[in-house]
Amino acid sequence: MATETPQEQKTEQHKLVGFTNAAMSAVTGEMVSTIAETGVKMVEMADDILQPETLSLLKALPEVAENLERTLMEVKRMEETGVLKSLMQLSDMAAAMKGAMTGPMVTDMAEKAIKGVELADSFVQLGAIDLVDGMLTAFHNAQEETKDKEPLSSMQLMKAVTQKETREGMTLMISFLQNLPKQLNK
Repeated sequence: MATETPQEQKTEQHKLVGFTNAAMSAVTGEMVSTIAETGVKMVEMADDILQPETLSLLKALPEVAENLERTLMEVKRMEETGVLKSLMQLSDMAAAMKGAMTGPMVTDMAEKAIKGVELADSFVQLGAIDLVDGMLTAFHNAQEETKDKEPLSSMQLMKAVTQKETREGMTLMISFLQNLPKQLNK
């Protein structure tokens, strides 16, 4: 523009003034209002972004971007396979169950849980773990001993009854059967 003549500069200024006047004539009050609203929204958004919490999140984003991407890919995979939908349905069901529970229901469930723990403790105190382990081992050994064998004959049964181990086992079983009704009728 330094090489333009004063006449050319006036012509350019006249064109610029004409353009500005035409633009100002075309602008309506509604347009000005919309521009002002947009400007206010932009200032508010900039204010939100410039908050310390938002700035710290933006600064941390590069550090967690890879983990975030992996997490999003996993969520997408869960959604594609239907797992996410199932989890949502399960959580809805759990929320409905929680909402439907009353105080007495919770109390009753807690009492039953406590009784279950007490029963399990009684079993442990009575040596049930060792007893069950021994019973399972004895049953397994008996299965192995009788596998592919013919049942005992009458004479073999009579001979087995005379053996001390057989009599001990039978005595235990008879004592158990005699004590069972007493315990069940308590």
